[in-house]
Amino acid sequence: MKALLASALGIPEREPVHRDESHVTLTPSSLTDAQHAALGGLLGAEHVSTDHGTRLRHSGGKSTPDLLRRRSTGVQHAPDAIVYPASHDEVSALLALCEEQGIAVVPFGGGTSVVGGLDPERGAFGAVIAIDLRRMSGLVSLDEVSGTAVLLPGTTGPEAEELLGAQGFSLGHFPQSFRFASIGGFAATRSSGQASSGYGRFDTMVDAVRIATPRGDLNLGRAPASAAGPDLRQLFLGSEGALGIITEVTLRVHRLPEETWYQGWSFPSFDAGAQALRTLVQSDAAPTVLRLSDEAESGLNLALAKDIGGKNPAAGYWRSPPSRALTGTLRPAQPRWRRFSPRRAAPPSAMSPPRPGTMAASTHHTFAMH
Repeated sequence: MKALLASALGIPEREPVHRDESHVTLTPSSLTDAQHAALGGLLGAEHVSTDHGTRLRHSGGKSTPDLLRRRSTGVQHAPDAIVYPASHDEVSALLALCEEQGIAVVPFGGGTSVVGGLDPERGAFGAVIAIDLRRMSGLVSLDEVSGTAVLLPGTTGPEAEELLGAQGFSLGHFPQSFRFASIGGFAATRSSGQASSGYGRFDTMVDAVRIATPRGDLNLGRAPASAAGPDLRQLFLGSEGALGIITEVTLRVHRLPEETWYQGWSFPSFDAGAQALRTLVQSDAAPTVLRLSDEAESGLNLALAKDIGGKNPAAGYWRSPPSRALTGTLRPAQPRWRRFSPRRAAPPSAMSPPRPGTMAASTHHTFAMH
C-alpha cells in the first residue's frame, strides 16, 4: 500500500516509527482511593481498570488525529479509570455515583468514533471515567411478526448479524466500522452504512431506546410511528452520549433474502455514472447498496495485491503517468460476480457488502464505479 500511494500520489516512502504502549506517557489517574473503592463496590474490583494499556486504548477513537496522538511521545490525557457495567441498573448506579462524586463520564462502545466523541474531557470535574459497554451484549428478544428486535448496546455489528441471521433476519446496517462498532454507538451517532440506500440510516431503524441518565431512566418510543407531538427519541439519537447512556435499542429488522447478488459497472466518466445512479434513484429502482467512486478511488481500490510493492504498483489501472494519476482514466474492468445465500448458513463476514471498488454486484446490492 505504501508503494501504491507513493506511485499514485507522489508521496515518498518512509519507514514508520514503531512505538509500543509503554512509550506513551499518560497523565496520572485523578481518582481518589475512596472513589476507586466505590466503583469497585458497585461492579466488582475486576470490572474497574486503571492499567496503562487499557487507559490508553480508551483515550480516543479512530480518527487520524486520535491515532497520531497515541503515537506521540508527549504526555496524553486518558480516562482515570475504565469501568465495565453488565446491566442497565449498574449503568444507572454508576451515573448516580459519578454525579455525587463529581466524576465526568464518557460512554464507550466499539471505540470507532472519528469526531472526538471519546475524548476524555473532564471540564470542571475532578476526574473522568470511560464506561465501556462491551459486557452488555446480546439479543434480548425478536418479534418475527412485527419484524423488531431488542439488542443490548455493546453488541457489535457482526454479533448482531450472527444472532439475527440464526433466526432468518438481518439488521442490514454495514458501515465501514461494522466489525468493531456497537449497536449503542450506531444509535448515539446516527450511523449511516453501505446498505443505507436500501435500508435507511440507523436512526430510521430505531423504534425505541432505553436510556440511563444521572437523574433517572427514560423509555422512549413504544410504536414504529406516532403523531403525538415531538419525538424525544431524536434528542438522544446522534447525541454522542452527551445526554445519557443508551442501554437497550429496539430496532426494525428484515428477513434475509433467498439470494444476494453483487454487480459492478465501469462508466466512461464520473458525470455519466452520476446520471445513471440518479436515474435509478428517481425511478424507485435503487438497489440496497449504491455507490459511485471517482477515478482516484476506483484506481486505488482496484489495485491487486500482487502489484502492490512492485516497481509500478498502479500498473494496469492508470493510463496517465503517476504525476497525473488523480486525473487519469480507469481502464475498463472485467466484471466479477459473487453470489451467496444467507439462508444456507453464510458466514457473518459474507453478509457484509464488498469494499468499494470490488467488481461484484447484483439486483440487490450494486456498486457502480467509474
